[in-house]
Amino acid sequence: MQAAIGAIPLAQGIEGGETILALAALSILVTALLGAWAIPTFAPKLLQRGKVDPTKVSVFRRIVLLAAVDTSPLATQVLTKAAELARRSDAEVVVLHVIRMDDPQGVGRLRHEAKRILADIRYRVVTASGLVPEEIVRTAQDYGVAEIVIGKRGHRPLEEVLVDSVS
Repeated sequence: MQAAIGAIPLAQGIEGGETILALAALSILVTALLGAWAIPTFAPKLLQRGKVDPTKVSVFRRIVLLAAVDTSPLATQVLTKAAELARRSDAEVVVLHVIRMDDPQGVGRLRHEAKRILADIRYRVVTASGLVPEEIVRTAQDYGVAEIVIGKRGHRPLEEVLVDSVS
């Protein structure tokens, strides 16, 4: 602040502007050294360590979204919705594909779509085999998922893609 204000007279061409700027720079050096000495010297004597009020403390919580997909074209809509939500909340996405039948080409397309749609988002693709509802719940618990994005088969539009909270 001192340097910014001290440079104004010099910039305006006021006589003694160089002296004012030099004094401003000198005041920065003196106060910085004085502060570096005074803080550790007087802080323990003047300050008390008290209890922290948990209502006034911000805690960073990593947000993880689970996108449960299959190899159908609906997976693109689910990944797009998960990407939109992740960008809004700086979240990470876990893409879950529960394998019910051997479809290596479909899984390859799914991985390619995930890479394309989630390119700017932290994500991972997880595959599992078993019953779909149980695998979704297990994966959500394993990764500490906050929200699940699931596509609904049928004739429903993209606006009706479900977003459910995990308890």
